[in-house]
Amino acid sequence: MGTESVSEAKGRAVAEIARTFFGVQLHWAGVFAAKAGIPLAEAITWQTNFHRLFAYGNLSKQQPDPAFSELAQRIATMSDSAARLDALILAYADRPPDPWPADRFPFGPHFACEAPNAEGAVRIHFRNRFNTDDVGPLHASNLAQRRAELTDMFGHAASTWPNTRSVVGQSWLYNTEGYRRLFPAAYANSRQPLLGPRPIHGLSTWGQFLDFRGHAKPHVAETFKRNLETLDVAQPWLSFPYQVLTVSAPFDAFREEYGL
Repeated sequence: MGTESVSEAKGRAVAEIARTFFGVQLHWAGVFAAKAGIPLAEAITWQTNFHRLFAYGNLSKQQPDPAFSELAQRIATMSDSAARLDALILAYADRPPDPWPADRFPFGPHFACEAPNAEGAVRIHFRNRFNTDDVGPLHASNLAQRRAELTDMFGHAASTWPNTRSVVGQSWLYNTEGYRRLFPAAYANSRQPLLGPRPIHGLSTWGQFLDFRGHAKPHVAETFKRNLETLDVAQPWLSFPYQVLTVSAPFDAFREEYGL
């Protein structure tokens, strides 16, 4: 390990867990750049999850951070794909963890919500950090804990934002029964594919590749790579094995579900 500090060693270990996931994204960026006729650095910036994972922020709400743009350009100039991936892993090891955005209110380790928009809709989010638990956070054995966290979150919404009229969500996770069973049936059953152009740099899309320990799922990665043989750059989201689904339901359904 040489002169590497304990904190550096931990950073490198976490970064190595992401190696296959990062490799899939770099492969995607290369295919997309070639088919779309754009610079690789541009594809790395706008068509991957790296900017957000590296804790540089949400590109839906800001321009690329200059430090990340420099990194993307440096990676793009490397001719060897293995060297690109190694450089990306080393850079990730030096970055802080990706926090919840400032406009989100976290409840427990996995859930967060936003304040109601102008229509009174509260948007909810789920994330899973690296962990060494025996089972994932959506395993049946964790159902009671997850529902307790949701009860706290929606109770907060009810008391803090009395104008709340509905709850909305948008994620690949709504394809899975393990996630849908946490919510009222009216919400889970409302799922519809998200249509039209959209950014592809959030975990609502890229999270489908990861298991609960942060490793890439081999079968999802391989399906994705096969799909890229027919990539349509006008509708790139169709190459992903799971489509992002959008859901919504009146807030009264949540009051009833969680006894608020």
